[in-house]
Amino acid sequence: MKSISCQNQSYPLMLYLMILILLVSCCCSYVSCSKYSNVSTITSCLPDQATALLQLKQEFAFVKPDFSGYYYICPLFFNSHYYADIFESYPKMKFWKEEKDCCSWDGIACNMKTGRVVALDLAYSWLQGPLRSNSSLFKLHGLRRINVVDNNFSFSHIPSEFGRLSRLTHLNLSFSMFSGRIPSEISFLTNLVLLGVSSFKNYDGTSLLHLRKVDFANLIQNVTNLSALFLRQVDISSSLPESLANLTSLTFLGLDGCGLHGKFPEKIFQLPKLEVIYLPCNYFLTGFLPQFQPSSSLKRLALDFTNFSGILPNSIGYLKSMSQLSLLNCHFVVTIPSSIWNLSELIYLDLSWNHFTGHHQLPSTLGNLAKLTVLGLESSQLNGEIPFSLGNLTQLKIKGEIPKWFWGIGNNKLELLGLLWNELHGSLTAPPLLTSMSYFSISGNNLTGGIHPSLRKWTRLKVLDLYRNHFGGTIPQWLGRLAGSLEFLNLKENNFQGIIPPISTNGRMHNMMRVLDLSHNQLQGKVPQSLINYSKLQVLNLGHNRISDTFPFCGSLPSEYFRNWGYMSKVPDRNKSDMIYFGESQAESNYSVGYMYSTSMTSKGLDMELIKALTIFTSIDLSNNKFDGEIPSSIGDLRSFF
Repeated sequence: MKSISCQNQSYPLMLYLMILILLVSCCCSYVSCSKYSNVSTITSCLPDQATALLQLKQEFAFVKPDFSGYYYICPLFFNSHYYADIFESYPKMKFWKEEKDCCSWDGIACNMKTGRVVALDLAYSWLQGPLRSNSSLFKLHGLRRINVVDNNFSFSHIPSEFGRLSRLTHLNLSFSMFSGRIPSEISFLTNLVLLGVSSFKNYDGTSLLHLRKVDFANLIQNVTNLSALFLRQVDISSSLPESLANLTSLTFLGLDGCGLHGKFPEKIFQLPKLEVIYLPCNYFLTGFLPQFQPSSSLKRLALDFTNFSGILPNSIGYLKSMSQLSLLNCHFVVTIPSSIWNLSELIYLDLSWNHFTGHHQLPSTLGNLAKLTVLGLESSQLNGEIPFSLGNLTQLKIKGEIPKWFWGIGNNKLELLGLLWNELHGSLTAPPLLTSMSYFSISGNNLTGGIHPSLRKWTRLKVLDLYRNHFGGTIPQWLGRLAGSLEFLNLKENNFQGIIPPISTNGRMHNMMRVLDLSHNQLQGKVPQSLINYSKLQVLNLGHNRISDTFPFCGSLPSEYFRNWGYMSKVPDRNKSDMIYFGESQAESNYSVGYMYSTSMTSKGLDMELIKALTIFTSIDLSNNKFDGEIPSSIGDLRSFF
């Protein structure tokens, strides 16, 4: 086995969005802070402050921005274009009214002792138009925090006048369509704790913003209290200043896609408060991982598509708070250290496409990573069996096609397999050797093709759930061979065509089937007479099976069906054993299995989705078909309906 992959490259988008959320929250928290309200003297907004704000309002139009043509993260990742509507956005300034105290306006915070504006939060505020050097913004000399993330400043340059707002501690200008050179005057803001000047990239991968090496060095030299520095996708095109390691308060460092080259200063890894390092897509940046110390605060490390190399130190196991380790397409060698499998806080782990040598197995300690949602180990020179402890990774989300190695989990003794609500595509080709399989659910994916004939060998199968995919073709006749075991058959919301086959081909099925849902397909023809034998049937859903305005289920309702559905004829006891859900656990050999069955039914012309249904729930849904004739009197024998 040479590789293992449970992800594709769209996942970094999720993680970089987390960084933006963090960046925005760092700037926004000041606005709702009550620091200035707990004072003995409360003063209204000063007239000159209100005037400046109203003038600022007149400088912009209010248009919801569309950045879909620009890269928000490295273009090598899928889904790297800007993802709109992540955050709530609306034109805050539009609701500023002159007759109200400006300190009460949306996005404004004041020092209630002096009446001066100290924080301006206009992130996601639909501002459109250039921010000019003579803007009224620069009349607000008391400002300490400015956040204008996600606006459209029409490719204007960042005004050097920001350097005059000497009291600023937080300045966030990220992803707001500034262009050109970041002014050297930013380094005059010696009180800065957070600086965010991240940039979009054009469709050709060029950055909108640039930072000269000398200005970067001056910034680091002067702004020594920086805790968070985000210059993502700013064109720096130089090596990093060694003095970056002197920022002892640094907690977050985001420099992905900056064209960095040379060697990354190893001492930066040793900064005592550093929690996040993001450096992906600096293709010529070299470096090595250090020997980590138990005191390290590092939680997220992303070096994807860089020239980092060397070995992964076993001391990486000291990073007990690590939630993301992303080293895709680097040049690390030798082996994956065993200590990685003890990082129990990991959510995201990608070591794909490095240069690990030798052949080594995935250890059973892989199961320690119970919080893992993304696992990438492509081309990692792995061999041997997949450990059964992989089943502990219940949060793991699988994307793409199901790899062939996956079916070897459990040495062909697998009894339960749930791959529901992932992003799987392709056809379902399962081996016939899994004869112990009793529960198989792959609902909520994008699988196509027909039901693979290898499933006919799964003679112990109790639950087969293919709900909400794109399976097509006809329902195979051989499903009847599963008659001795199958209790739940859910083929809802696919593209199955043709007639409903006589699923029961022997006399055993009537003792087992409880749920049969074939709704929302393109089936036609008559209801098979084999349904007569389903004496334990509780849910039958054949609704929404129409094609080209024809109504395939025609004819009268046969009364013998209702007479033989014995479970529906039973009066429920209403005792505690009845009051459980279809989704609650049932004993299954040495473990329990839960199967959450949700269904929709039509009542009085309305479709209702039932996310959880009690086992005493009994339903027949034959809606959106075309039955005629009299409703048979035998339907009155179904006394379990309520």
